[in-house]
Amino acid sequence: MNQDAKLLPVKICTPFYHQGSDCIPVVNISASIDSNNKIHIALVNLDPKNKIAITVSMGNLSWKSVHGQILTGEKFTDINTFQKPDKIIIQHFSGSKKQGNDLKVDMPPKSLAMFELN
Repeated sequence: MNQDAKLLPVKICTPFYHQGSDCIPVVNISASIDSNNKIHIALVNLDPKNKIAITVSMGNLSWKSVHGQILTGEKFTDINTFQKPDKIIIQHFSGSKKQGNDLKVDMPPKSLAMFELN
């Protein structure tokens, strides 16, 4: 995200992930708009097994296209090491689309995705 960007207030309705007596929101979101009026959105799906369909309403902010990148692995515990430095890599993500003025995203399990809306 852009360091000179303005934070956009966002709220999201999300299911909760339960592990024993612990309970956390499955999806986290952050959004900002930069000096070139590009909107940046970060979404995280913490559920290790389930895909989550997300709708982000952009209100009166206008945009025409979306470019996404994703970071995920086969297992929740995957890490990059010196022996396997590319176990987890940033990849192009095509699981998002514009519908009206909303951003629709199908977030894979255990993933972090970044979107730029122009």
